[in-house]
Amino acid sequence: MMKAQQYIFSELTGLYAEPELQSVARLLLSTCTGLSFTGLLINKNTTFSEYQWAQLKKMVELMKSGMPVQYATGETEFCGLRLEVAPGVLIPRPETEELVEWAVRSLPPDARVLDIGTGSGCMAVALQYLRPDCRVMACDVSPEALRQATRNARLHKMPVRFFQLDILTDGLPDESWDLIISNPPYIPHQESVSIEPRVKDFEPAVALFVDNDDPLLFYRRIAGLAKTHLAAGGQLMFETHRSFAADCVELLCSQGFSRVELRKDISGNDRMVRACID
Repeated sequence: MMKAQQYIFSELTGLYAEPELQSVARLLLSTCTGLSFTGLLINKNTTFSEYQWAQLKKMVELMKSGMPVQYATGETEFCGLRLEVAPGVLIPRPETEELVEWAVRSLPPDARVLDIGTGSGCMAVALQYLRPDCRVMACDVSPEALRQATRNARLHKMPVRFFQLDILTDGLPDESWDLIISNPPYIPHQESVSIEPRVKDFEPAVALFVDNDDPLLFYRRIAGLAKTHLAAGGQLMFETHRSFAADCVELLCSQGFSRVELRKDISGNDRMVRACID
């Protein structure tokens, strides 16, 4: 195991900063061995088989081409759950975990939840896992994302119901929810020049970017639908761009939502918004 870790550092130093490289190494070693991060520490003297070496070298070569480690390994961790990810589906971020944790604490018993733009299904699956009393539904415009999300729900035996929907043109089903939650595209296209190549060259642009002229496009549309599809006392929760978080708050207030609250992420950036409907 130590030899494999040394190989990872020798091949990927320069592509990642030191703290991130440590995390990357753990992900690669965990994928090759099937061990948890704790298991890696306990079994650090384990010798790699020929198959494991071949697997590791293949993943490292993919990463040297710029591919994110999550795509190279085919998996990531989100809210303590191991999820499958593949090119064409957005990689879950730690900031989104914070939004889920806030939602879990805010949900009433037996809540009905809708995740709009589910991607890998990370929020929907995690919410169902952490709050098994709730009934979770999720939608996405991408058939590829829905296939990935369905696999992740089945992986953890979570009864999430998925359906295809273009939120900008389609209406929501004739149902009501206690929580509508979304992490929509929020990066203006003009910011793509400052985005890391491993993000903008590999992750789906449709899940990342929005027109420069209307960065709140998805928020406005979802908020409008939420007004007629949230139950009394229901909540709307968003992840948002730090530069447009205040604008998002203003939008929700102008649309008649109450108790609008903005929270920062672990890095101190304005990132999460919650609004209620009476």
